[in-house]
Amino acid sequence: MKVEINKKRLEYLLALYKMSVDDLLSLLNKGRKRITGAADISGDSIDLGVLKRIGEIFDKEVSFFQDYSKLSTNASSSIFFRKTSFGTELNLESIRTVNRFESLKNALDAYNKLSQLDVKFDIEHYTLQDDPKTVAVRARDFFYPGETVNHRQFLVKMIEKIADHGIFVFEYIETWNKKEKTNIDGFYLKPNVIVLKHHKHYKREIFTLAHELGHCLLGIEEVESVDMMDISAQTSYSDVERWCNDFAYQFIMGQEAETLANIACVDSRNDYCIDLFKAISARTHISRLALYTRMYIDRKISYSSYSNVKSELAEEYRRREEQEKLKNSEKRGGRTPKPIISPLFLKTMQYAYFNGVVNETTFCSRLNVKPANFERELWR
Repeated sequence: MKVEINKKRLEYLLALYKMSVDDLLSLLNKGRKRITGAADISGDSIDLGVLKRIGEIFDKEVSFFQDYSKLSTNASSSIFFRKTSFGTELNLESIRTVNRFESLKNALDAYNKLSQLDVKFDIEHYTLQDDPKTVAVRARDFFYPGETVNHRQFLVKMIEKIADHGIFVFEYIETWNKKEKTNIDGFYLKPNVIVLKHHKHYKREIFTLAHELGHCLLGIEEVESVDMMDISAQTSYSDVERWCNDFAYQFIMGQEAETLANIACVDSRNDYCIDLFKAISARTHISRLALYTRMYIDRKISYSSYSNVKSELAEEYRRREEQEKLKNSEKRGGRTPKPIISPLFLKTMQYAYFNGVVNETTFCSRLNVKPANFERELWR
């Protein structure tokens, strides 16, 4: 059965994803005996089965292709029309994820306008000429959530502090059985959106949030993998990425950064600072490996020593993971953790509901809330 479509919608998606018709056909025909040709997807009507497969590739419902309202390819409509390259070569799922949150933010902006919720985006902007350490010290006055040992609680409180300044922070979670996973850790979209990929161990997610906050303060968009421990990437980092990494490190470490700055070298003479780094890691929200990586970047530990320490910590981490699996029995198909909800996101949906902009179903769908918990979330 063929269905009529607005073919400009398909052209829009191809432009958004930087994909040719041949690229799309390659994805459609992968693993299939019955081949779909260019003529099959170029007309005003497409076979429903083929259209559904196209929708799966682009994460769109069939109704999207039957909508005749105009979509803009202007720079203001998507980061993919504003930027031609990114810090990471994005896979298909990463592009889908970015597009999903762009659509969500557009919807939230519409809700806020209709419900007359004035979200004040209140931050001071900086440039690459500003010292990241100085900026981090200043930013801690506004965005640092205070001392807490629990890493998830620290992340939640930091998201709350950032929300106080009109910045949305979203977290997304990928289940163990997802066929394709994103190859990014987070991204920043102008003017006030930060998105984080959930990590089981929150220290990396905290660093990613601080890094993306750096992008927000600079006003420079990016979609990327944020891995401070990727030594091979250090030499290829742009000035922007180095600035954001330095900002994130100084922001999280605070005064503890001075302790590391005063260390002349890390070697056998001081037992590779094992006890010191363990204590600092326990007091802050940066891993021991990240501290050693910083020492390597600052040329205070040799590559061979760094490699040995990295291997030992990786083995320790592996053993701890095995123990946790045995203890907690995190079974496949088990309960998936819920994403952290920014109070700014919740407030937007509450205002939208109370002003009749959205109904109960939309409220629950947007916030991933079970209908039974609707009243509780509405008044939270």
